[in-house]
Amino acid sequence: MPLYEEQKKQIKQKIKDILKLDTRISEKRSEMLSGDTSPFLISLVGEKATLSTKVVQSLQTTMGMSFYEQTCKILGEQSGYKVENQKKVYGSLSKEVEEYLKILQDINYQPNRAKELEDIREICRKNSENGVAPLSEYPDSTVDVYITTPSGEEFLIDITTVKPNKKETRIMKEKTLRWAAYRMSQDPKIKVEPYFAIPYNPEANNVMDTEYKRWDTYYDRSDILVGNELWGKVSDDQCSINDIIEIFEEIGREIGESIEDSLDSL
Repeated sequence: MPLYEEQKKQIKQKIKDILKLDTRISEKRSEMLSGDTSPFLISLVGEKATLSTKVVQSLQTTMGMSFYEQTCKILGEQSGYKVENQKKVYGSLSKEVEEYLKILQDINYQPNRAKELEDIREICRKNSENGVAPLSEYPDSTVDVYITTPSGEEFLIDITTVKPNKKETRIMKEKTLRWAAYRMSQDPKIKVEPYFAIPYNPEANNVMDTEYKRWDTYYDRSDILVGNELWGKVSDDQCSINDIIEIFEEIGREIGESIEDSLDSL
């Protein structure tokens, strides 16, 4: 389901607010005029290219993981979800679950997300017969994007670099299972879906392509949301990565016009 034009306008404005576009260009122009940029560089490439470069470098710093987290929040809330960034997930990790998670270190480990989550659920169910486990906070308990749907499902998403190394991948896989265990220790029946995610696919030429195989022996493909899968998940399939790109293209044209206007006033 595509975004409505009014939704696009609202998302576009919120993204512009995050990027602080209303003040960023004027600030970079003032810096350039105050002498923080070499006059030789300006003479070499021109004022427009120099100011454009300063703006781009500034935006690149801003558009880190926290930017993607906030964009997920915008899309999720537009879709009627409750979305929280950097939310702690509390619960308890029993000795039985800790023992179970050792399968991840087995040289013959074969990822199976569905089975692993159900195995952990069963362990938590048996433990719940002795009462609800205490609430505890663990070092890996911070969730980048914590979504609760109107029907009570919970999506716990860890957004990471598009090219994680082997160690990072193994850590993220274990983290998702631990998150599930924390929640299930409080309610074995909870509908919780933990993921790690990348905002776009670096292995594809087409932005809609979600085929991704980096270190794929360490996780089930269903554990990771790749590019369009992430944006669809957080928006209840109301927004695709193409929708987001279109919004950024519009913002890009406005940036170009603002830079031209800024230079005309020099």
